[in-house]
Amino acid sequence: MMKLLISAFALALAAPAALAQSTTAEDAEAFVQTQANQVIETLSELQSGQTDLEAVRQDFRDRIDELADVERISNFVLGRYRRTASEADLNAFRTAFRNYAIGVYESELSAYAGQQLDVTGSVTRNPGDYIVRSRVFGGPQNEEYEVNWRILETDGDLKAVDVEVLGVWLAQTQREQILSVIGDNGGDVSAATEMLRNREPGQDS
Repeated sequence: MMKLLISAFALALAAPAALAQSTTAEDAEAFVQTQANQVIETLSELQSGQTDLEAVRQDFRDRIDELADVERISNFVLGRYRRTASEADLNAFRTAFRNYAIGVYESELSAYAGQQLDVTGSVTRNPGDYIVRSRVFGGPQNEEYEVNWRILETDGDLKAVDVEVLGVWLAQTQREQILSVIGDNGGDVSAATEMLRNREPGQDS
């Protein structure tokens, strides 16, 4: 289940960080510590049933947008098909991808409400390109996971673009699935869009 939780965070390996950067590894660590825990806290509120559920869901969507660069991720998973798809197909895919990603977070991450994330260190790959290490622990089962986050800076803003869980960088898995669907349908991006719509929580297929 943990792979499903974070899979939509993943996915922007192909885009390099800009050369001129203003952030540090410590900034990236603080970003993950703050933003990821806020997502978990919001899910705890959602589970409690003590607040306006729609308001909490909107807060959750806002926090996902703060944590993850969903637009950049959606561009990455399209691979070479991004260059050949029409603008209408691209926009439809991006909308479906965002809705799918947020829906997965809400339905799957709720199992981890009440847990805690602690950052344990980081590695600077290039200026503005960081791997932040963390562990997620606690909850009713007292489980613990190592989670690594790839954080990129763009124009002074930090965003998560990939996540490693249980030794697997999830970006490649998601990209491979989407590219396979598009390839099997003659390069038609709308086939992947339809797949994502069908996989949104609450859909029958």
